[in-house]
Amino acid sequence: MKMLIKRVVRGMAGLPVLGRLIRIAVAVARLPRDNELRDALAREQLPMLLKNISDLNARVLAAERDPANLVESTPVALRMMARELAALRERIDQLEAGLRS
Repeated sequence: MKMLIKRVVRGMAGLPVLGRLIRIAVAVARLPRDNELRDALAREQLPMLLKNISDLNARVLAAERDPANLVESTPVALRMMARELAALRERIDQLEAGLRS
């Protein structure tokens, strides 16, 4: 039934004069739902987003203040990648030295 009403309203919304009135009526009918969604966003998600942005800003400032501490605070996977990269560089240097000899 609801789909039938939607289909009829969509069809009538294309009419010149009556369509404008129908579109206004639909907008007024949707207004409370849209207001609830906006209020829920402002009440629940926006404070969480602001807190996350603040935390990220604090982390960036801390990393910029002490770059040496950044190496110690990186996750294990990043440290492991740094070790592998250093080992690869060392191996490349050894191979280049072997080619020169």
